[in-house]
Amino acid sequence: MDCKMLHGLGALALMVLAPLVCAPAAACPQTEVAEAEPAPRQAAPPQAELKFDWPVRGRIVFECWTEDKGRITIAAPIGAEVRAAQSGLVMFAGGLKGYGNLVLVRHEGGFASATYGDIGDLRVKRYDSVQTGQAIAAMRAPEGGMAELSFELRRGSEWIDPRPLMRTEEPPSDDGGDSLSAK
Repeated sequence: MDCKMLHGLGALALMVLAPLVCAPAAACPQTEVAEAEPAPRQAAPPQAELKFDWPVRGRIVFECWTEDKGRITIAAPIGAEVRAAQSGLVMFAGGLKGYGNLVLVRHEGGFASATYGDIGDLRVKRYDSVQTGQAIAAMRAPEGGMAELSFELRRGSEWIDPRPLMRTEEPPSDDGGDSLSAK
């Protein structure tokens, strides 16, 4: 599957992550606000950029970067736990034609992560809160191939390269230290 075929995930993400519509203004009670002197504006405190964990132990086998799309594909052992890359709210968890199972999580700071591919045993559902490192699925065996998981990261409506936001440069492997959060 090439990057051009994946544009449907972007549309899904935009639909799923769109803000919920408020009730009509007529349904909200109107309140009177007393005229007051505006409060002095204070600068927002600087916030550290979120850091993400790799969703699975394995090795990167493919990277795809185009003008409007980016993803990293990781080969992982069958049965390996797939974990939430960062705390957030599950916006979609289930099968999606052409993607396999997909878990879409909205994170603070306008971020959203998509984890999809050869994953099964989904352990979360829509509107579940997840914590960094929480098991959300497991790698499963595809027919006649190795198990692969694709990972994407968006900020607002733009795909971004997740590498600068990851805690480590590469996913952890089974032969070395643990940079996946254990929950």
